[in-house]
Amino acid sequence: MQPWILQPKRENGGRVQALLEGPGRRDADGEKNTSLPVPFGPQEERPAAALLSLRLALGPSLHPHSLSTMVGRTSFACEELRTRPKLHKNTAVNRQSQNWKNQNNPRSLRGDVEATHSTSVTSAKVAVNGVQLHYQQTGEGGHAVLLLPGMLGSGETDFGPQLKNLNKKLFTVVAWDPRGYGHSRPPDRDFPADFFERDAKDAVDLMKALKFKKVSLLGWSDGGITALIAAAKYPSYIHKMVIWGANAYVTDEDSMIYEGIRDVSKWSERTRKPLEALYGYDYFARTCEKWVDGIRQFKRLPDGNICRHLLPQVQCPTLIVHGEKDPLVPRFHADFIHEHVKGSRLHLMPEGKHNLHLRFANEFNRLAEGFLQ
Repeated sequence: MQPWILQPKRENGGRVQALLEGPGRRDADGEKNTSLPVPFGPQEERPAAALLSLRLALGPSLHPHSLSTMVGRTSFACEELRTRPKLHKNTAVNRQSQNWKNQNNPRSLRGDVEATHSTSVTSAKVAVNGVQLHYQQTGEGGHAVLLLPGMLGSGETDFGPQLKNLNKKLFTVVAWDPRGYGHSRPPDRDFPADFFERDAKDAVDLMKALKFKKVSLLGWSDGGITALIAAAKYPSYIHKMVIWGANAYVTDEDSMIYEGIRDVSKWSERTRKPLEALYGYDYFARTCEKWVDGIRQFKRLPDGNICRHLLPQVQCPTLIVHGEKDPLVPRFHADFIHEHVKGSRLHLMPEGKHNLHLRFANEFNRLAEGFLQ
């Protein structure tokens, strides 16, 4: 069945609205409607309530993306249409029907991205190392940048402000879902001893499958660890790297922190809800427990080693960003990486926490863009 797609439209009176377009449903008079107005614009305070009403009314005919993702994309696209109508008139929020037809043809998808305006975001899957990896892509610049999410994360949950606001003329931005995360399922996520190395190889091979000759990496948390390993093992392919919230080894203190987040029911609602909407509670809770066991296994290795032995092999220019109020990754991890990655730079954000790229998105994006150029 064709999915429902949210698209921003401009009414005759100038107000920007969103339309829900798709396979249609019968109204009270028996007529089949294929376009339903979504009763909110970017100025509304509670778009989620309107979308929830539509979700309940349309039932299974609405494509099962999380409501939070649909709200974010639609609000962004409406705002873009409102402020820059000549550039964004009738731009789709997420052109999923096209992507479904081309999900196994990444070359076709890349050509489609380059033909559209730089703020559009396309989503697709491509076969890599025996699995179907999901990614989002935006921008038309010659500098390819891969965004690597954290534990349980995906491109859409972890990098909204970066997909939206990183310079589309300078960069082509790709946000991927590692295997078992986000929309890169099946398979379910597992955590063998080499799962970071596996992710690093998947990430590099994904970008090669998309025909990028060289890439820079922006890695958050677990994605930062993956980025470090990729830079060390594939030095000729990695141009530059920005990492934050990463650690190269596990200490007793870290192990206690991990144990404290094992039970997702104790997470803050703001942090929990997007992941719960993406995965469903059971998969979300079960995978978090598996992650805690997976990351704690490194504590049994000499010096709690994850990738500390690889740090001297990193050759690319590296920026380490650390939030000094990060409750999950203590400052000494950033210092250690800075000390052992030759020529790296360390930038501290005094008010930053673990999600500093979301909480201080404008500052972080400016910092990353300046370093990557």
